[in-house]
Amino acid sequence: MKDRSQVRLKRLAVHRVGNKSKDEGVIASKELVDLRDEQLYDLLVNYFLSPFKQEEFFRFTHTSDLALNEMFAYAALIFNEPQKFQEYSVHILNHLYEQSDHPKVKSGELYVVHFDNCVMEDDVVEAIGIFKSENRDTFLTIQDEEDDLRVNYHFGVNLKGVDKGCMIYNTEAEDGFRVKMVDVNGYDAAFWREDFLNVTELKDTNYNTKTVMNLCKDFSEEVFARTDSKKAQVEFISRSVDYFSKSETFDLEEFTSSVIDEPETKERFMHYSTTFAEERDIEGFTDFAINKNTVRNMKRKFRNFIKLDTQIEIKFSGYNPEQSEQFVERGFDKERNMHFYKVYFNNES
Repeated sequence: MKDRSQVRLKRLAVHRVGNKSKDEGVIASKELVDLRDEQLYDLLVNYFLSPFKQEEFFRFTHTSDLALNEMFAYAALIFNEPQKFQEYSVHILNHLYEQSDHPKVKSGELYVVHFDNCVMEDDVVEAIGIFKSENRDTFLTIQDEEDDLRVNYHFGVNLKGVDKGCMIYNTEAEDGFRVKMVDVNGYDAAFWREDFLNVTELKDTNYNTKTVMNLCKDFSEEVFARTDSKKAQVEFISRSVDYFSKSETFDLEEFTSSVIDEPETKERFMHYSTTFAEERDIEGFTDFAINKNTVRNMKRKFRNFIKLDTQIEIKFSGYNPEQSEQFVERGFDKERNMHFYKVYFNNES
């Protein structure tokens, strides 16, 4: 979350949840956590909110009726009856335990949190946070003892980040609320997203921007890598990123015309984009507003260097199409029977 300064932590329940397949059971706390300690309060707010830096939003879903999604139902109950927060947090604990029946799911603490003053675009809304800590770290403690120092240790939760978490914002309730999710453990990702939360990614500007940029990345790796030079691949990537960086909206035909010169490559790209959308059941990504934050986050996934088998690497600074088009030439030396690159420059640094 970008702005955490005005967020208020109103209620917090902490429970213990085990692995159901191992019959580890649950421990439900009887009282809410006392939040009057300012230092503890600040640590908890930062611990809970700092992981949510991504642009993706999700929403609760269900195959037949949204009201049958347990987490959607419990969130709605808490928003409507906050005085029963402790009671509903235990229901969430039990629901999580029922889904924790895979051998790889770890036991841990479950934190159910009620927030206020969360900024959602132009609105200020309530939110419910569901977090799970699974891993333990060892901490050294140094204590003063009769003009001497004593070294000890203890096991605890590292406050650098939660293992699993979600934020449920009290907006767009009829469409499954707006949800953000984090899961740093990939080995049981389906358990948290699909079994416990049952959410699907919201098809907004972030989703469309990310989808089409992934389309460009896959096209460059699967098509250019087999049919053209690495230089052509880098030029396509640079032009694509440059288009997304400078344009406010995406138009598929305009993008294709401005990024790809060769008619055959244009035709291949249009065919590839159609197949890409059909395989992923995607609609409506031919014309949309570009999310600039997503563009900045996606840039690092694009390859902007040429790695040669002679242990030489040509790396381009940023994604400027002019770099490879004007200052790098590719050719073939018949005498050596090898390809070569010619690089132009004014000064060395």
